[in-house]
Amino acid sequence: MERLRRNLALALSLGVGVYVILAVLSDFGQLRDALSDFNYALIPAILGLVLLSYVGRFFRWLYYLKVLKVSVPLGTNAAIFASGLSMAISPGKLGEVLKSVFVRQSSGAPIARTAPAVVAERATDGTGMVAWGFLGAFALNIPPWTMLGFLAVAVFGIAVLRSERLSLLAERVLRRLPLLDRFAPHLRAFHGASNELLGARPLVVGTLISFCAWGFECLGVYLCAVGMGVDQPFLLIVFVFAVSSLLGVVSMLPGGIGAVEAGLAVQFVTLAGLSRGTAGALTFVIRLATLWFATLIGVGGLLVVRSMLGDAEPPEGTAKL
Repeated sequence: MERLRRNLALALSLGVGVYVILAVLSDFGQLRDALSDFNYALIPAILGLVLLSYVGRFFRWLYYLKVLKVSVPLGTNAAIFASGLSMAISPGKLGEVLKSVFVRQSSGAPIARTAPAVVAERATDGTGMVAWGFLGAFALNIPPWTMLGFLAVAVFGIAVLRSERLSLLAERVLRRLPLLDRFAPHLRAFHGASNELLGARPLVVGTLISFCAWGFECLGVYLCAVGMGVDQPFLLIVFVFAVSSLLGVVSMLPGGIGAVEAGLAVQFVTLAGLSRGTAGALTFVIRLATLWFATLIGVGGLLVVRSMLGDAEPPEGTAKL
């Protein structure tokens, strides 16, 4: 919990700095006017769609645990999944490996066995969003080179995770490093589970679930634009959101803060032709409805799962993997 407090404090500090800069660059007066004109009656629908997106991703998490033959009671598993959203503010969301700590407490499954499920989630988040990005690019006649670049990064990352040669090399290197040598014996289990989850069938299934789940979030983001009075095609908003989200992942900044905001604000001005004030206000609303709403759900889930299973520390603080 202390680690979460530090991460949250860091993310909030970074977020405040980024949003102050965004307000200045957007012209504070225009930003204020745009926010005041927002249709706040759409908030329940927006948050409901984002919540449905997380429900879809929960089914993907259940699928991955089924592939790994790990059984956790459904209610406990839902709380565990929700608790992982508290780590949406971690770099690349990889802090969600906290879920594996709770799964170990609930089922006894080693962290090295279930942590690849978190990695597979991030991989198929990427492939799912790349698919939405391609859809937007082709529909709007936007050159697809950016999406091809993101797809290449995803394919490379999956290939690295599935490479037995690289896994053995990493194991040999870790065995020679003080403090890190204790992780070496677990690399084979990690690699084996990664191979299972990133094989052809699980990768396709995970990507399809991701595509559908992200579709709900894309609809929520589009309603943010509608609430702001933005009259632009759905797929244009989706393309901007997809590119910005992927930039946030690649940046490895906590929650992608700074990278995502820059991607959204710049593209809303250059591609959608919005004023700086409207672009800044829309960026702010989208991030509240996605990143910070997820973090809030995650904190609630963490409190619930701790009441069920007790406290847990991320893997670095555990003696048994």
